[in-house]
Amino acid sequence: MYERYQPHFENESHKDFEYDESGNEVDLRQEAEVFSDHERIDNGRDSDIKTQLAKLRESLSEDSDGIIHLVIPAYTYDFSENPFVGLGTHRTKTYEISRYIDVVFLHRFMYQDIIVCGLQSRQFVDEGSRASFVKKMRETGGIPIDTREHRSFDILGMEFCPYVEYHSTDAFFKLYHTVMPRVADRPHYPLDVWLIFDANAYQEVEGASDFRRAFRLKSGYDRRASLLGIAQIN
Repeated sequence: MYERYQPHFENESHKDFEYDESGNEVDLRQEAEVFSDHERIDNGRDSDIKTQLAKLRESLSEDSDGIIHLVIPAYTYDFSENPFVGLGTHRTKTYEISRYIDVVFLHRFMYQDIIVCGLQSRQFVDEGSRASFVKKMRETGGIPIDTREHRSFDILGMEFCPYVEYHSTDAFFKLYHTVMPRVADRPHYPLDVWLIFDANAYQEVEGASDFRRAFRLKSGYDRRASLLGIAQIN
């Protein structure tokens, strides 16, 4: 029996929060304050973060192939190592990556209810085949489904709501980079492809074993149309 994973976050302050019925923290701040929080500089480290985020926002309208292409230098590393574990100043915090993704999703899908799903493309294909793999998912509406598996769900994802602590993309990064057994995986691949689904097209079902939720496409909805976007990192 699996124990549901509840990620831990390195927030400096918990003021302006309350708890929902599930015990999760709900951010009561105004939207502008949340954007400011995502774009803050961590104790003087990475002093160019604000500039990088500004350039990121400006580039969001430049995608022409239906794929959101993101360049995040902090998420470029040697796959023979895991830069998210260890001690000292050389350890990369997952928040240094997730804040970029959160800002993108906030901007791109501001008025939509979405489910997000991060995956490691290199678990499916090699680097040279990634572009065609992503294109295939865009055309079919998600990860290829093996009908022989007889799964009760179509996707493992998370309803994206950055105002709730456990519903930001950082939960995915922590699960894959800081929690056993994945933390020990070598090569240690990045979560470089993100699928964004229409939450209204899916219903939650049984089948999840960690903080993620299992979802199945509702009757009458089209799988391809329910995939609102794909983001590719580096």
